Amino acid sequence: MTVRCARRAAIVLAALQVGCVGQWGHSPAPTVQAAAETTPVSSFGDAADDPAIWVHPTDPARTLVIATDKRRGLEVYALDGSLRQRLPVGRMNNVDLRDGFALGAHRVTVVAASDRDHDAIALFAISPDRPDLTDVADGLRRTGLTRIYGLCMFADRASDRLYVFVNGKDGRFEQHELLPTPHGRISTRVVRTFRVATRPEGCAVDDELGWLYVGEEAVGFHRLAAAPDAPAILELVDRVGGGRLVADVEGIAIHRQADGRGHLVVSSQGDDAFAVYRREPPNEFVGRFRVAEGLVDGTSGTDGLEVTSQRLPPPYEEGLLVVQDGRNTGPGARQNFKLIPWTDVRRALSEPPQPR
Repeated sequence: MTVRCARRAAIVLAALQVGCVGQWGHSPAPTVQAAAETTPVSSFGDAADDPAIWVHPTDPARTLVIATDKRRGLEVYALDGSLRQRLPVGRMNNVDLRDGFALGAHRVTVVAASDRDHDAIALFAISPDRPDLTDVADGLRRTGLTRIYGLCMFADRASDRLYVFVNGKDGRFEQHELLPTPHGRISTRVVRTFRVATRPEGCAVDDELGWLYVGEEAVGFHRLAAAPDAPAILELVDRVGGGRLVADVEGIAIHRQADGRGHLVVSSQGDDAFAVYRREPPNEFVGRFRVAEGLVDGTSGTDGLEVTSQRLPPPYEEGLLVVQDGRNTGPGARQNFKLIPWTDVRRALSEPPQPR
């Protein structure tokens, strides 16, 4: 949820007394610039929210950004930011994807989104031979939640099983297993439930290391085991108020490198910044950065984000970070998403190049 100016100013009123953190009172942090931005979403107001990145397996130039317009549906963009597909399927809040799901005689990428109209999980498929999103849900996949909100996915490669985590604004989480049906669609079943004390939204799963990261907007973010049979013991990684995170804690993304190395990137919405941590527990803090104006405008009030370390066409040779922009200043002023080369983020954090 994008935090309104008055609300965000109130969080830091003692230090600022005026305006929004996004305009006054920033703590020092290095900056990067976006190389491109997407076409604005179709809806006005607080509409753009969360992106996912589908990397084409044989032609990286055909990589797509799949993002939510939470007032209308899903929007699909090329790497230059141009709109490729628009699906008016309802109020989709968060979106994530995983490759390699066996559906009929084929393996497809499953795209899941949290459907706020029905408190349900929306399910789509995409593949190189069918690059348009296609609905594959076996009917309406309702959850037991009310006011569904965040969503992320988990691929357990050892068991070849795929899961979706969803949460509600009351703090409840459900973990659903995805199940192929005989007629080529996808069903779901709940395999675990747990909760956090206050409102969550953003979450991300490290498939290889087996960790689920969940954010509590006004508290911080936690780590717990992603396996469905594991106890839901939450370990606080970092909290709001220590100078690294300013409420709300929003999107969380995992930058994967070889041998379990990499980074967590977390949206510190309250001061228009991004906090970065080591991927390996105990998730040591690395640094912070902001996205400043350059070829396109900078970002502020970011909700969702996603990152890939896969090699893409220039300038994304070391990967791509996509972040939502809560106050787009481009023509029309509708919200959109910014595309940032990971090389620039790495240099801003004084991190060494990733091994190939």
